[in-house]
Amino acid sequence: MNTTKIIFDTANFWTVNWYYLVALTVSIIGIIIAYKNFRKKTASEEVTEIFNSNLSATSNPTIPINITNNINTESTEKTADNNIYTNGNQEEKLKATTKILFVDDNHTEYKMVSILKKAGWTKTKSVKDITDLDTQIILESDIIFVDINGVGLTLFEDQGLGLASALKVKYPKKKIIIYSAETSGDRFHKALRQVDDCLPKNAEPYQFINLVENLSKTL
Repeated sequence: MNTTKIIFDTANFWTVNWYYLVALTVSIIGIIIAYKNFRKKTASEEVTEIFNSNLSATSNPTIPINITNNINTESTEKTADNNIYTNGNQEEKLKATTKILFVDDNHTEYKMVSILKKAGWTKTKSVKDITDLDTQIILESDIIFVDINGVGLTLFEDQGLGLASALKVKYPKKKIIIYSAETSGDRFHKALRQVDDCLPKNAEPYQFINLVENLSKTL
């Protein structure tokens, strides 16, 4: 039995088939280059898409843009301060803003004005008489105390009663109070029904203060 021995000549194989190796190498390099170019193109498209998306979102008028306005903030803070002052210290505000007037022929000797000022009602004034219902001090006053005797002489026969009645008719929103040292008089005078309250001139100071506090809250 004959045995044939096959000898594979590797040197001759590589010499004859070298171009296969070159082709294979070139193919591999081409595939690598194409893969890299594909990755770069994909990344570039992703960046472009993100940029376009952000640009569209910025230019879209329906998307709200928050802007901090320092002027509005300051205005809001001032409003808050005013609310705190109004709500937390209402009595102090009333004392500082309510204008009170006493019409009394002996006003320089009457101590109630100074008593009210010491109690915090700083805008309290007094005059000897009123000869004009449209005088500035009447126009600016919120609460007016009118003495029955010795005032309103040039305008009314009923003196203080006539003055108080006329003031209430002309200025219904103002608070008019009659006070007097007299214990007798016309108990049926119309002024007594028109004015907001009546007090004896020698009433305790706390009665005047309490009355002013109550009336000032209804202005």
